[in-house]
Amino acid sequence: MLRSSCLPSLAAAPLALLRSSYATTATTVHPLVATLRGALKQSMLARTTERTSVIKSILADIQTAQHAAGNAPTPLKSLATAISRRVDAAQTFRSSTPPRADLAEQYEREATILREFVPQKSADALSKEQIEKLVKEVLVANELKKAVGKDTGRIIALVREQTGDRAEAKDIAAAVKSIELP
Repeated sequence: MLRSSCLPSLAAAPLALLRSSYATTATTVHPLVATLRGALKQSMLARTTERTSVIKSILADIQTAQHAAGNAPTPLKSLATAISRRVDAAQTFRSSTPPRADLAEQYEREATILREFVPQKSADALSKEQIEKLVKEVLVANELKKAVGKDTGRIIALVREQTGDRAEAKDIAAAVKSIELP
């Protein structure tokens, strides 16, 4: 039998410390996810079932990708993948024998709904010159004159870490492959 004197006293720990440990576990939410959640709430209030189901599906895709092992794609990448899947499905249903126009139109509507959430080029997007400057800085920091072979992917990844969502991966890759320091 344990005596109460053997157990640590919770009264000794200030309540504020206990509460603060729970408050620090909050995670940051990607702006796209916050936008989708707001749109979901509005859609549910407006009782638009198709829009609600499409937004729920993309939120589920994003959450599933975040829980996957390895490098999780960004929510923007998950959104782009969902749009392309729906466009491909619509094309498949249009070209099937017999054509299923009803299903093709449904997938096209879903793709249109998802396209509303694709962010337009923002003011903080990096220009081609800014990307090239970052690539040169990373090359110098890694003591390379040109990215060749395995170094190419590593340099692209390092630049992507610095740019985040402010630059397209294809633009970064093109800059890394084209730049050669003297």
